[in-house]
Amino acid sequence: MASRVFALLIGIDDYKSGRIWNLEACAHDAQRMKQWLMQDLQVPKENIALLLNQEGTKRRIEDTFMSHLVNNPAIAKGDALIVYFAGHGSTLRAPPDWCEGKLGSVQVLCPYDHDTKGPEGRVAGISDRSLFAMLAELSLIKGDNITLILDCCFPKAQLGSSARDRRFVRYTPTLKATPEDLFLGLWRGAVGRSFRGEFGFFQDDCQSHVLLAACRPGEKALEWKEGGKFTSELLTVKDVLPLHQMKYSDLSEHLAKGLTHIQQHPVCVGRRKDRVFLSGVPFVADASLVPVNGEKDRLRLEMGAMHGVVEGTEFSVHDHNRFGSINPSLDSFRVYEVHPTWSLARRKSMNKPGGRGSWARITRWNSRTPFRVYVKRTCSSILRRLFVRNKNSEAELDGIPVKEGLNIVQVETSAKADMSVGVHTRDVRVQNLDHLVPPTAHPLIRIEKDRSRSGVILSEAARFHMHLHRTNPAKPFHESLDMEIFRVDPHTQRRVGPNLLVDGTAAISHSEGARYAVVLHNHSDTDLWPYLAYMDSNGVDIQLLYHPQPSHPIPPLRKRSYLDIGCTGSEQSSSAYSCPPTPVPPPTPIVESKDQPQNWDTALVCVIMRRARAKS
Repeated sequence: MASRVFALLIGIDDYKSGRIWNLEACAHDAQRMKQWLMQDLQVPKENIALLLNQEGTKRRIEDTFMSHLVNNPAIAKGDALIVYFAGHGSTLRAPPDWCEGKLGSVQVLCPYDHDTKGPEGRVAGISDRSLFAMLAELSLIKGDNITLILDCCFPKAQLGSSARDRRFVRYTPTLKATPEDLFLGLWRGAVGRSFRGEFGFFQDDCQSHVLLAACRPGEKALEWKEGGKFTSELLTVKDVLPLHQMKYSDLSEHLAKGLTHIQQHPVCVGRRKDRVFLSGVPFVADASLVPVNGEKDRLRLEMGAMHGVVEGTEFSVHDHNRFGSINPSLDSFRVYEVHPTWSLARRKSMNKPGGRGSWARITRWNSRTPFRVYVKRTCSSILRRLFVRNKNSEAELDGIPVKEGLNIVQVETSAKADMSVGVHTRDVRVQNLDHLVPPTAHPLIRIEKDRSRSGVILSEAARFHMHLHRTNPAKPFHESLDMEIFRVDPHTQRRVGPNLLVDGTAAISHSEGARYAVVLHNHSDTDLWPYLAYMDSNGVDIQLLYHPQPSHPIPPLRKRSYLDIGCTGSEQSSSAYSCPPTPVPPPTPIVESKDQPQNWDTALVCVIMRRARAKS
């Protein structure tokens, strides 16, 4: 869902005109906004257009607005769109017939080439009238989930010419451009379009977008070397308030509380200002959080043995399960009783006060199977060990942070390792060496160098390894379950040809558009609820391909019967699976056998398929 957020971020410190006082932190603010979108909301890099300093000319801003937002085929109606500007604001005397009613001045955003000569005359900024027409066009095509964020100002009184008056204020007077230049630079879509210019950018009845502005009209928007006061407060508030339930109007009020001492009052205007921020689009359900319920000191966790939970697994409880919104831990619990799909836990500490949450996140898996990692010695890793210290007292593996409870151990040679890691100057190189994965499936994965990201990859790889090696020692369904793989006709959704799974291996040649189905056979006297997962040994991804419908009262895989997954007449007849362009190695059945909640008389089976790379 984070791919449903798109942004145009503009930050301008250095101006082309020597008459304009340069700023210090606007480009940095735009970069911080990008970092927030990518790290906290997981917005893909390609969804963000960033224009800094000389890149932010008037023509370039307008062209990027059209290509990245208006004409972008990846954007669907209702997606969250953000236009952010940090730089100088300015005002010009309004020309005759500029707008409806009487108007003394026009508010403009100052691009890099503001107040300089261009091919169409002198650049008079991006006027309020132009930007409103641009946003109206965008709203008509992509919907009105548009947020305009302006960290600049339009003070009533002109600033003095001294450095003391002008420094740290995001406003500049326009000295050369004339009212006629406003018409020359007017956005083509604004020609002939009515505009109420009395309030400039601060039109409270605007329907196309919601505006979050750094200050009221007439006030000063201040900055310091660390950043704009408004942008800094915005990026502070998102770490304090749950944005997934925060209205624009409420957010503005909270921002104002942090800036009142400097006489800067953020403003929120627009007819949609009582909507949830970004209409809640980025704040989707976080799959790493699962429901819990019960008493304050003892809880039932809706995860069990099939998920890797064992006695001693620990989890934190949280208030909500929304992604990208602050969600601190309220309390900690430790599992003491495990069932196939759920478990019971008690508070880790009865002496400390704790909060009551409805969602849980595993913090310590307490894995019994060691994940052995070989860390290659490189010049970069040696220097890091000498000069970089862990300030957070977190668990580390040769300088790489890792989560506790995953049983990650370091070995001296790659022959003993399940994975090798090499920290180089520009990237981190990871290779899967697990003995259950065929040698042809050991690609070298290069990850952009980032200490925290390296730790995430290592922790996720350990989790992958934990699930890959989990088994039920009791083997209650040993030799009672079989699996077959068939090619499926894409038109009739029926099986074509023989069973491809022979002696535990399916050698499948990649064919464009080919579809496949899985058939599970149950030779036992027990009804089963099967789960089919896919584990990609080229990375650390685990995808659930099939699971029973919770509302369905009848076990999908009855005793002495079989289940087609991906064929006509099966429970998922419309969901035949595309074949990965590589052979499929032996499947590993993992079986649990206990009563399900909701009075299901059943057992569970999780069939795991591991993928190998094809030889070239």
